[in-house]
Amino acid sequence: MSSAERLFDLLQALRRRRRPVTAAVLADELGVSQRTLYRDINRLKAIGADVQGEPGMGYVLKPGFLLPPLMLSEEEIEALTLGLSWVRKGDDQELSLAAREALSKIASILPAELRFRVDDSPLLVGNRPALQTPADPGLLRRAIRSGQTIRLHYRDQAGAVTERLVWPIAIGYLDSRRTLIAWCELRQDFRQFRLDRALDIECLETRYPGRRSELYRRWQKSLLPVSGISAAHTGSTPTENEDKAMNRTITLYTNPMSRGAIAHWMLEEVAAPYRTEILDFGTSMKAEPYLTINPMGKVPAIQHGDVIVTEAPAICAYLADAFPEAGLAPPRDQRGDYYRWLFFAAGPLEQTVSLQSLGYKLNEQEQMSLGCGTLPTVLDTLASALRHRPYITGRQFTAADVYVGSHIGWGMQFGTIDSRPEFTAYWNRIKDRPAQQRVDEFIHKLTAKQAWVEE
Repeated sequence: MSSAERLFDLLQALRRRRRPVTAAVLADELGVSQRTLYRDINRLKAIGADVQGEPGMGYVLKPGFLLPPLMLSEEEIEALTLGLSWVRKGDDQELSLAAREALSKIASILPAELRFRVDDSPLLVGNRPALQTPADPGLLRRAIRSGQTIRLHYRDQAGAVTERLVWPIAIGYLDSRRTLIAWCELRQDFRQFRLDRALDIECLETRYPGRRSELYRRWQKSLLPVSGISAAHTGSTPTENEDKAMNRTITLYTNPMSRGAIAHWMLEEVAAPYRTEILDFGTSMKAEPYLTINPMGKVPAIQHGDVIVTEAPAICAYLADAFPEAGLAPPRDQRGDYYRWLFFAAGPLEQTVSLQSLGYKLNEQEQMSLGCGTLPTVLDTLASALRHRPYITGRQFTAADVYVGSHIGWGMQFGTIDSRPEFTAYWNRIKDRPAQQRVDEFIHKLTAKQAWVEE
């Protein structure tokens, strides 16, 4: 395989994913070594591709980068044929006809030796059930394109019927239903309407103010929480100094594809008022305003009044002490295991996982020189600690679990840590905590920008 073909395959592998993917997964998919993969990522960056991420955390490609057009492969032809066939067999007659015409045009420009992939595709789409909706999808699409207001009578989940004037911006096509995304004049907010619950729809002559593209951007932005304040934990009455600390809003500097998620989880656990500043790798993260916060140009960092704390384990420990009512640090005379495992994860665990992700295997002399040891030894030690206790320090969930658990959860997800029974049981105990779920939802919305909450 030529170097150009390898770069194109890497670019396509990154484009297919909305969430970060590790170098190990990419290297295995492309059939190259991790060292070659890292060199190819650097080459993509050098020619302008906005690849963000870091070893051990995964990589993601920001949209907008194009390579010169290449001839379609047989798999790409089959993918196009399958997708257009799915549309052609749907109940939207206008789109069905358009799909049929598009297939004909694709076939007409292909060389003879590839044309048969369209005419005689081995990938088949079965008959699709007709969806019961009173709306003409062609009418809705034209209303969206022209920016016209729609009047509809709509039955919500509770069965109540209301009349709505809405500004349509998009239609979601799912196997089981169609969803209209629109600004609702009644609710003065964005709403998603299931078209099978629409009793009747009328396209009005009036045009709604503004551009559809701007409304669409506003809708996407409305899906993304920019700050969070959790319900307060109950506990003992704080001292005057503690009360002052609690009432200072914290700024979290982060990127969803980074270790910043650890600090984010911790903030949700302590129920501290905070706001988030999302930074981009290589740009705002390396710009002068942020370098005054963290000269390393890395995230996470928090600013709490005049106090600045960087490094995820330090942030976890700081927040546990700053908000003692959350109960995320043991009593001071019982913190042996707490400190041990918090810094064990920050040291040996993260170092050995990172070395493995880089494809580096320590020789015997290097194992003696470095304090982290080998990954099997590290994982054996951690598994032994978790074998007979629900949490890393014993029976109490602490800030150490936020940090250790994050590394175990990510490691098993990306394949850098073995899915041992002790790790799986431990992660299952903590992954559904409400604070962690809120952060996971935030990251999902921020990266995928797909959250259809139906009315």
